[in-house]
Amino acid sequence: MPGMSAPATPVRLQGPPGSAAVAAGSREVVAAALEVLARGGSAVDAAVAGAMAAVVSEPVLASLGGGGFVLVGGPEDPPQALDFFVDVPGQGLVGDAVPDVRTVIVDFARTGTAAGNSEQVFHGGWGTVAVPGCLDGLLQAHERWGRLDREEIVAPAARLARSGAEISTGQRVFLHLVTDLLNLTEDSRAIFAEVERTGRYRNDAYGGLLDAVASGAVRGIASPAFAEPLLAAAVEGGLLTSADLSAYRPMVREPLHASRSGAQVWTNPSPSVGGSIVLAALALIAVTPGRFDPGAAVDALVSATTAQRRRGTVKTGTTHLSVLDGDGRLAALTLSNGSGSGTVVPHWGVALNNMLGEEDLRPADGHALRPGERMGSMMAPTLVRTTEGGRIALGTGGSERIRSAVLSVLLRLIDQGLPLADAVGAARVHASETGPVHAEPGWSVEDRERMAEVARARGWSGVETWSAANLFFGGVHAVEVAPDGTVDAVGDSRRTGSVGILRPDGSTAQA
Repeated sequence: MPGMSAPATPVRLQGPPGSAAVAAGSREVVAAALEVLARGGSAVDAAVAGAMAAVVSEPVLASLGGGGFVLVGGPEDPPQALDFFVDVPGQGLVGDAVPDVRTVIVDFARTGTAAGNSEQVFHGGWGTVAVPGCLDGLLQAHERWGRLDREEIVAPAARLARSGAEISTGQRVFLHLVTDLLNLTEDSRAIFAEVERTGRYRNDAYGGLLDAVASGAVRGIASPAFAEPLLAAAVEGGLLTSADLSAYRPMVREPLHASRSGAQVWTNPSPSVGGSIVLAALALIAVTPGRFDPGAAVDALVSATTAQRRRGTVKTGTTHLSVLDGDGRLAALTLSNGSGSGTVVPHWGVALNNMLGEEDLRPADGHALRPGERMGSMMAPTLVRTTEGGRIALGTGGSERIRSAVLSVLLRLIDQGLPLADAVGAARVHASETGPVHAEPGWSVEDRERMAEVARARGWSGVETWSAANLFFGGVHAVEVAPDGTVDAVGDSRRTGSVGILRPDGSTAQA
């Protein structure tokens, strides 16, 4: 069948009916989630514990100084989305602040052999820091859908922060990519110095913050113990105010929903655009059972992106984890610190986001988002009910490639009928609105010609074929419960995928 060659070999574990499962970007995240599941925690308990651990084991991609989203759904419950992404700062700001913004150019060729046109512009400094939502969002998710005490949720990450984590080769690639950003301020250099030198990341101050969260001394970003050092540091070229922190609220939203060939898909709603782009692209692609036409996918993806894009949409780096608990509840949680601003909350060791660094946030035509408005994102945590009745949680990091990675896996699952692991490993394709087409290896001659046809029709330079699978194309981590109850966990090797299973007898396995 055309397009079935796989440039990436996913990490995979299966479990019997009644098992719980985790798929994420590091072994430490999986271990934290499994520990909480073994204590009787829900899928959301485990996802929150894993997200807090990701701050240590995926320190570029995850931080409580960023933001994210979680989609939650049970076997019978309608899915719900919690939006805890960042707000535009500046409420009550007196005078004309001059934000401190610094520019860094990152080339994905640093990650290994890359196709052409692989550079991306990033911005850092205090002037790029948006109102962080991750701390409040994770705590609210736990309050809404959790079962365990807060102390049990934060414990794995607190231990990890103090003992430290050996950063995987894949995660060190991210560190290498954005090292210029991480070194912008003295505080940031201090918390990342050891990992850049030895490959081991430890953050005692972050462990102290988790202790304060467990005790109730810190209940969110507006808590004085957190807010005061943050605001004192942000006066150095930042836009954050006390009013911003007090006004911030995570938002429960109804997910976007679509049907395709009997399958049901729920994904991240507005004001973010990643999910709406994916569903709009699906609607533009004719269903051809057993076939994935990459030309049609590229054409639809670009048309949908043009139609759905909005101001203030953040496109920078992310990570994802998917969890299934023994009761059949799914949680798909995606979080991001952007690429990091090179700034840190003093005393707590929390690296802050650079979400305001997007070039279209404050455009020349004056149509900027106002202080207090929620920014948008390409993040698209997604839940699926297959035609056969299986249930899947999936999502990915990957900046602008989030939309193409999620769309690709959905088309492989629904149209091509591939098993989950094959859908995650199969070759991907991506294009921005100005081209070119980026393609992983593994496509047939016919498929490559279809991509080239679309490139010619849109006036693009052509097709850039990468020589190997690359983190550029995202990393889809997913869990599935089949109609017969069998459980599958799949981690994407493009982005340091790791998986774990908790069996009904209490035994665990990790890979």
